[in-house]
Amino acid sequence: MTAYLLSDGRQITGALSVRFGQQARGGGRWIEQPAAKYECLVCETTEQVVGAEAVTRFAQTIRTRHPATCPGHPASTTTRKAA
Repeated sequence: MTAYLLSDGRQITGALSVRFGQQARGGGRWIEQPAAKYECLVCETTEQVVGAEAVTRFAQTIRTRHPATCPGHPASTTTRKAA
């Protein structure tokens, strides 16, 4: 799969989805843990994390961290290996 090309020339290269979870009243234990998932349209990799702190860190860094190591990504610092 490749990036999704927009009419103005920009590309959508990945999708980040976040579930915010559900916490018990009063901010106690989690009934449903927060979770995040990133799906790369270039290399077809999926990365997932669970937990409030992990989701916060993941959402803050995935947009720069993944493209730097993704073979074939326009912003990649690595090169794609020949098949």
